[in-house]
Amino acid sequence: MADAPRLKQINVSYVNAEDRLLLKVSTTDDKEYRAWCTRRLTKVLLERLELSFEKEVDKQQVVPQETRREVARIKHDGEVEEKAFQQPYEAEPTAYPLGEDGVLITALSEKQLLDDTIAISLKGPEGKGLTLNLDNKLRHQLYELISRAVTRADWFDNAAQHEKPMVH
Repeated sequence: MADAPRLKQINVSYVNAEDRLLLKVSTTDDKEYRAWCTRRLTKVLLERLELSFEKEVDKQQVVPQETRREVARIKHDGEVEEKAFQQPYEAEPTAYPLGEDGVLITALSEKQLLDDTIAISLKGPEGKGLTLNLDNKLRHQLYELISRAVTRADWFDNAAQHEKPMVH
C-alpha cells in the first residue's frame, strides 16, 4: 500500500481585489488545495492557533494566566525559523482537488490527534475543503504565514474593533 500524500509547502497571500487571504497547500503527490479565508475566519483561525500555543505552554510549565500569552509569544518567536520563510513557494500541481479557483472557507473545526498534533479542518458551504494535520512546529509556521499576510492586508489594526494577532 502506497504512503498517503504529505504536506509539501504552504503559502498564504493577501489578494487585494478579493480582500481575502488565499491559502495554497501543495502535497507530495503534486496536488494543490486552494482555500479563501475571510477576515472573520482568519481571526478565528489565529485565535485557535494562539490558544493551542497557550495550551502547549501549560503542558510544559505552570504559568499564571496573566503572563501565559506573553510566554506563548516568546516561545512562538523561538519556534519560527526565518529561513523557512525565505524559500519561494514552488508548487507544480497536476491537480486541484478544490478547483483552480479554490473554495471559500465558511467553517473551521479542530480535533486533537496524537501528542502535539491537531487537525484543523477548513470547509466551504458545500462541505468541500481540506484538513491540515499540524504538529507544534507546523502550527507556528502556519501562524506566522497568516500573521504576515494579515499585516500586508492591514487587517485588525484598529484595536478598538479587533485585537491584533499575537505576533507583529
